[in-house]
Amino acid sequence: MNHLPIYLLALGLLMGCAQSQQTTTEEVPKLQYAFSKKIKSINTQLKGYWKSIGHGYILDASADSIRLYSYTKSFCYREKNDYLERLMNSQTQFHQKNDTLSIFLMDFGPQTTHLQSRRDFVRIQKLPENHLSFDELQQLPPLKLFDLFIETLEENYAFSKERKLEWAKIRKDLSEKISDSTTHEALFQMMGKITKSTKDHHTKIIAKDGRKLQYTRTPSAQYVIDLFRKQTAVSQLNKYFGLYFDNNYKNISDSLLKGKGQKVANQKIEWGSLSEQIGYIHIHSLTGFADSKLPRKQHIDTLNYHMAQIIKALQDKEALIIDISFNFGGYDAAGLTIASYFTDTSRLAYQIQVFQQGQFYDESPLYVRPAKGARFTKPVYLLMTDISRSAAETFAMQMKAIPQVKLVGMPTLGILSDMLGKSIGPFYTTSSNRRYVAPDGKVYEVSGVIPDIPLQVFAANNTFNSHKNAVSQLANMVERNEVALKGF
Repeated sequence: MNHLPIYLLALGLLMGCAQSQQTTTEEVPKLQYAFSKKIKSINTQLKGYWKSIGHGYILDASADSIRLYSYTKSFCYREKNDYLERLMNSQTQFHQKNDTLSIFLMDFGPQTTHLQSRRDFVRIQKLPENHLSFDELQQLPPLKLFDLFIETLEENYAFSKERKLEWAKIRKDLSEKISDSTTHEALFQMMGKITKSTKDHHTKIIAKDGRKLQYTRTPSAQYVIDLFRKQTAVSQLNKYFGLYFDNNYKNISDSLLKGKGQKVANQKIEWGSLSEQIGYIHIHSLTGFADSKLPRKQHIDTLNYHMAQIIKALQDKEALIIDISFNFGGYDAAGLTIASYFTDTSRLAYQIQVFQQGQFYDESPLYVRPAKGARFTKPVYLLMTDISRSAAETFAMQMKAIPQVKLVGMPTLGILSDMLGKSIGPFYTTSSNRRYVAPDGKVYEVSGVIPDIPLQVFAANNTFNSHKNAVSQLANMVERNEVALKGF
């Protein structure tokens, strides 16, 4: 039985009674750059050592640049993370209160504190005794590397209970199989068994040659796999998936938008009209809006420019469908930027908490703040699926905070957390160490963000065209229900 018309009718009636949920925001602190371009050295206020609250990092700001160390209860070592160090020695800004240092990694100009959460550190006197250089880390024997790997996950992985991971048992079962003669390849495979057992796409182990071992399944992917096995024209599954995605993107351009849509922001957004009443915005990705060599602030500036144009062009529509069905994520700042065009009031999206050694610590709450200029505050339907993941899921939470937005489709994948990266000798591991807590206290890691209006976007009986049909079905239902359109 199709419940969609009933859901739309009920929502239209209920949302007519929705009241404003305006929230107050934090006072914006005055920031300074961690690395002073004027003196070409570390800001003197930062000189010394700083230990993170969560994340398992130590900042060594004792010399002319910031250097990064990682630590667990048994290890401390020089970390190899060129990306983070480059940010801290160029873009990162901070404010300090007593012995607590709060940093904001990315420079977004006036939006720096609004588009990302802060990361807190406390001052320490020196590095732990017996800390290792990066070269010394590489030389650790296999059992020591395995201990470091398990300890890193045990202390930083935020969802052990939800994923039913017993670290003591995992350590005992596998460490007995490791000796000084264990090869790096064998150790890599053992660690890969663990990362796959988390069933978390963000948790992986990466070898020196770039190979990754991680869990990769999604429920709807099985529809494509089943079709692949029934045909003989395409011999490689990855190529078949490529055809699947290409077909769906073509459906959006040629069928749904009838060849009249526009691709903007480095082709990461495609938009147009589904009908006279319904506008459509397909957000392909939440990253890559401009040349990859440009700073992220310029990507956000580009995104703002195009979103302003889109909202202005679609202002006369009665409702919009925003589609993240095929969105593999990106970064939260992009989602917050897009969401800002659909609210007139600042609204709490979520509180970010970071996990370390059995406890969660608050970082910044993040708000959806109104964009400057034109905004669309009529009904919006966000279409999502189990392909929607990572920053696409936090975007769904951002949009969910806005009363006239309703989530439609299937639960998202359930991997909202950022990826915490750590060196493990010649390997590199990432894991999920943060949780996003909705205003009502819900956490959607593992379960995925749940739709307000369930709709089967992907289906086994018409795998290559079910998404197109679902968008058309949603548009038709919205058009036929005047209450759903005008009752907000």
